[in-house]
Amino acid sequence: MIEPILGSTNAERVLLYLLARDQGYTREIARFWGSDPDSVQKQLAKLERGGVLSSKLAGKTRIYRFNPRYSF
Repeated sequence: MIEPILGSTNAERVLLYLLARDQGYTREIARFWGSDPDSVQKQLAKLERGGVLSSKLAGKTRIYRFNPRYSF
């Protein structure tokens, strides 16, 4: 769907998951899509570095969500 724009199936999956569920963590997203957690983690980190996502720690788990300060 939007993979050609993002360049990665996992990036598309991460964004769709967060759009539907508001927040999530690496293993939860990977399990939902049947993806490799390492690939999902790389996409989450890339999107966070780009400012699209923000994260916070909840115990030992890093929770990701869309960055409300991101201009788009």
